Amino acid sequence: MIRRKNRLLETALACVERGIPVKPATPDGNAEMADWLTDANSVGAVWRVAEPPNLAITSSAAVAIWRLPKLAGAYGKRLYEQERPGVWPPMMQLADGDWITCTLPPGDTLGPLATGVEYLSPGTPVVIPPSRLLDGHRLRWDGAKFPQHPLPTAEAVLSKVLRAEIEHEELFGGRTG
Repeated sequence: MIRRKNRLLETALACVERGIPVKPATPDGNAEMADWLTDANSVGAVWRVAEPPNLAITSSAAVAIWRLPKLAGAYGKRLYEQERPGVWPPMMQLADGDWITCTLPPGDTLGPLATGVEYLSPGTPVVIPPSRLLDGHRLRWDGAKFPQHPLPTAEAVLSKVLRAEIEHEELFGGRTG
């Protein structure tokens, strides 16, 4: 019998090894249990099954999760990529066009944020790849192989999103077209 690789288990284990709490989630994105899991034994008990559940994470001391607006997030990502950084942020586009990205937790010098940028506080579940949506499509990251690769600083990524918003405002006066 050929066994498929359990990528959900691998990702959940990599998250807890890095200090990122996890919990199982349904295909519609709802977290299934109250407590966040932080150890490999608990993760194994949940995801080492024939049909593992989706995977949700939350911001913690190891990671900051951000929701970025559609236009500023997309253009900010391009501005960041143009600098050819050594560390790429994982980014995932949501169904509404907004983006989810992960960075190191912000330092004390985090400047102003672009309109609509939202820090997802600890306890807020975010379903991440390689989870599947209700329609069967698998979520995927653009950028780094999260959570194995290092994360960029919040300042490096969010400053590009702010610059993107400013440039868009200057060019289009706030219009989206």
